Amino acid sequence: MIRMTRPAVALAALALFLLANATLPAQAPDRSVPPTLGPAPAVKMPPIQKRALSNGLPVWIIESHKVPLVQVNLLVLAGSGDDPAGRFGLANLTAAMLDEGAGTRSSLDIADAVEFLGADLSATSSFDASAVRLNVPVARLEAALPIFADVALRPTFPQKDLDRVRDERLTAILQARDDPEQIAPLAFQRIVFGTTHRYGAPAFGSEATVKAFTPDDLRGFHQAWFQPANARLVVVGDVTADAVLPLLERQFGGWRNATPTRRTPVPTAPALTASHIYIVDKPDAPQSMIRIGNVGVARSTPDFFT
Repeated sequence: MIRMTRPAVALAALALFLLANATLPAQAPDRSVPPTLGPAPAVKMPPIQKRALSNGLPVWIIESHKVPLVQVNLLVLAGSGDDPAGRFGLANLTAAMLDEGAGTRSSLDIADAVEFLGADLSATSSFDASAVRLNVPVARLEAALPIFADVALRPTFPQKDLDRVRDERLTAILQARDDPEQIAPLAFQRIVFGTTHRYGAPAFGSEATVKAFTPDDLRGFHQAWFQPANARLVVVGDVTADAVLPLLERQFGGWRNATPTRRTPVPTAPALTASHIYIVDKPDAPQSMIRIGNVGVARSTPDFFT
C-alpha cells in the first residue's frame, strides 16, 4: 500500500483539475456593452465652522475625532505670482527661510523643539499662496503653537542660514540642467508663457535672482504680505472650536495689519495661435520627455475640473 503525503495529494488534485478543464473552450468576454455601473458612493463632507479672532483673522475649523491629531495651516494669499518683476523666486525663498530661524530660536532650536513634540512643521509656497503647516498630537498642540506662530509671524532670516539655503538652491539649479525630466517642464513654461511672464519662469527663480536676494529682501516680502487681512487659519483634527480658539487667540490675536499691499493680478498670457515643435537636444539622454499643451482657462474658472 502506497501512502501519499498531504502535499503530494494536493498536487495530484491540482493536476486532475487542470486536465479536466484543459479541453473546455475559453469564454470570450462580451465587450459589446459596458458593465453596469453601481450606485455612486455617498460623499459626506464634515461641516466647516467659520470663526474669527479678535484681529479679524478668519479661522476655519473642521472637527475630525478619529485619531488624536490636529493639522493647523496658516494660508497667506501671496506666492510666486506676486514676485516683483526681475526678482522671480522671492516668495519661494521667503517661505523656505521661515523655519530657518524665528523669534529667539535658531533653525536647530526649531527642529529640536518640533521633534521633541512629535510634530511636523513646514513652510511652502506656490504661485498663488504661501503656507505654514503644523501637524501635531492634540496633547502637544498648546506647546507647539508658540513655535508655529514664531515661524509664521516672527522669522529672523539669518544670513548664515540664507547662505546655506542659497547654496543648496544653486546646486539644485545646476543639477537640473543634466536631468531631462526637469528640463522639459521648465522649457515648456518658457515656450508657452514667454520669458517675461511670471508663469514662464520657475517658482524658485533663476541663478541670478537667487544669488542676489538678501535678508532684507525676504523680510520686506514677509512684512508686505504676511498680514491678518491677507491670511486664513485652517484647523482640522481632534479638537473643538471652543477649545482651540482661545489657544489660537493667544498666539495670533495680537497680530496686526500694516499698510495693506494691493495684489496685482497675474496678466493673462496670450494663447498660442499656431502649432510649433521645439526640440531641446540633450545628448546621451536615456529617455525622451514630451510636453504638449497651450494656455488653459484660469484656475478660478467655476468649471475648471470639467
